[in-house]
Parts: sequence; C-alpha cells; structure tokens
Amino acid sequence: MFQVADEFLKRREETEWFIEGDFDAYVCQMRKPHVWGGEPELLMASHVLQVPITVYMLDEDSGGLISVAEYGQEYDKRDPVRVLYHGFGHYDALQFPGNKIGKSRL
Repeated sequence: MFQVADEFLKRREETEWFIEGDFDAYVCQMRKPHVWGGEPELLMASHVLQVPITVYMLDEDSGGLISVAEYGQEYDKRDPVRVLYHGFGHYDALQFPGNKIGKSRL
C-alpha cells in the first residue's frame, strides 16, 4: 500500500477532493499494514501498476457478471487487472476461464 499512498500524495491536487475527512490522516492510515483499500485505492493502484483495473459485480437479473467501474483507461487494455466487488467494500481478484495465468501484477 506504500506505493498507492505515495500516488495519492503525487496526485494530491486531483485526489484530495474525493477523500472524506483529513487527506493527510487518510494517506497515513493507508500506509499502515493490514488496512483495506477501496475505490480510491483501485484508482491509485491503476496508476502505480500502469494497467487498467476493471471492477465487476454479479448481476442477479442476468445471472452473470457486469462491469461496474474501470480505472486507468489510459493504459494498455490488453491485460487488465480484474476484480470482483461483493459489496460492503470487499473485492477479490478475478480470473476468467481460458485466460493464461501469468505473473500476478498485484
């Protein structure tokens, strides 16, 4: 999380407005071990890793997954990081069947 916290500081002018509460305290908290990240950290992680990150959720109506958010669209889209959002702030890495499993970028 250190690199993600550093990215918040690097991009302070463009990120400070969407962090609730004191920005510096938030970044300090993100530097602590075992602190969970959320949507803002996914955005910063896309910049640190320089890859797009796509967030999916289960759509009960269709019985399948739908894309609900994309971060880092400016990066090469050939090998995005995919995560599944379960709700209540919980994300898991997502691997689609048939995709070659390579070295993890996470």
